[in-house]
Amino acid sequence: MKKITTLALFAALVGSSMAQIAGTWTLSPVETSLAVGPAKGDYAWWKVPAAEITGVRACQFDDEVVFNADGSFKMNFQNSTFIEGWQGGSNACGTPVTPHDGTGSYTYKYNATKGTLTLYGKGAYLGLAKVFNGGELSKSADAKDSITYEVSVTGNKMSLDISIGGGYWHFEMSKQMPAINPTGLWKLRPVETSMAVGPAKGDFGWWKVPAAEITGVRACQYDDIYNFEADGTFKNELQGSTFLEGWQGGTFACGTPVAPHDGATAGKWIANKDKGTVTLVGKGSYLGLPKAYNGGELTAPTGAKDTLVYEVSIVADTMKVDIGIGNGAYWHYEMVKTTRPVSGVNNQVVNGLVIYPNPSNGDFNVSLANGGSINVVRVMNLSGQIVKEVSVKSNTAQISATQLAAGAYLISVETNEGTAVQRFIKQ
Repeated sequence: MKKITTLALFAALVGSSMAQIAGTWTLSPVETSLAVGPAKGDYAWWKVPAAEITGVRACQFDDEVVFNADGSFKMNFQNSTFIEGWQGGSNACGTPVTPHDGTGSYTYKYNATKGTLTLYGKGAYLGLAKVFNGGELSKSADAKDSITYEVSVTGNKMSLDISIGGGYWHFEMSKQMPAINPTGLWKLRPVETSMAVGPAKGDFGWWKVPAAEITGVRACQYDDIYNFEADGTFKNELQGSTFLEGWQGGTFACGTPVAPHDGATAGKWIANKDKGTVTLVGKGSYLGLPKAYNGGELTAPTGAKDTLVYEVSIVADTMKVDIGIGNGAYWHYEMVKTTRPVSGVNNQVVNGLVIYPNPSNGDFNVSLANGGSINVVRVMNLSGQIVKEVSVKSNTAQISATQLAAGAYLISVETNEGTAVQRFIKQ
């Protein structure tokens, strides 16, 4: 086992903490988001009235605070915020007042272990500008160089408390989550972290798919398609073959998909950006591996769940998926956007197309049995990237594959009648 130094562990913990808080936050639209009382947790003195949240303080509840991963901090006021009397305002919306106007240079330090969040830079604040450690400002010029809050972060919710000496202010904030729109076709990304599991989220210490398996025994799994339709329906498209594990009655090799994880029945998908989740509804629908469910792993196909909830983030054409299987352990999957290939097996004619020999350890031939014209042959990796392109203008062609690394590829053949795609194995 690899030895982890104290310094490395500390760095990992710091990185994890920063990731937990990094992002854009706003005040939560609830009465306890701005509250004060004689003791921590006691809001007897004042809570923001619900009518003010969408009324006179609407310009405050859309203020954004941004915690960047590099430790910098920003405040975005959309040119207007709630200005109190001590700032020269009339307890109404107005132009932000310096130094609490977001124009300064600010940093932050979050200590998850101590439960503290410190802002550095005159004018930086959370919740209310007037509140500092030990009191409340009476004029803007007295703004402090740093403020430390007692903080608790759970998912996309942040709870803050700060003692003003003889009383406590309490603030609540919500993280602005990016939209989750998985609409389209996806397949496993051909990297080792595309299927990985470990004792905690982000820890892949137990297992990662070996690179050799991606283009080898699991090639039939890496061409499986996860289809999120725009109307909310979902379907696993397994191209007639997928990787079967022992609990499915398989021999850890390619085989005919086993019900209910065979894609025969469409399910539904629901995305929740605030929770950062995608839910699949329908027995047999799954992402990544069919055996993983919320709280455990299947031991027989008959145990398939009706609903699965995945933690999901989508950036550009990459989807990262996590699912907790209990006791803190997590499975992790990574997927990429794809297009639907025309299914084909070795030497099988698809719309008149024949690719042979397949598999091949050298050149392969492409021909159209119906006598049509081949315009372009493209060799693509499983991520859809073109690694070779040949202009043909004939009904047959010989393509050199000697320079290709061993593994699975997609052969796209553009003809006058359309484009056909088949899977190709380079030995």
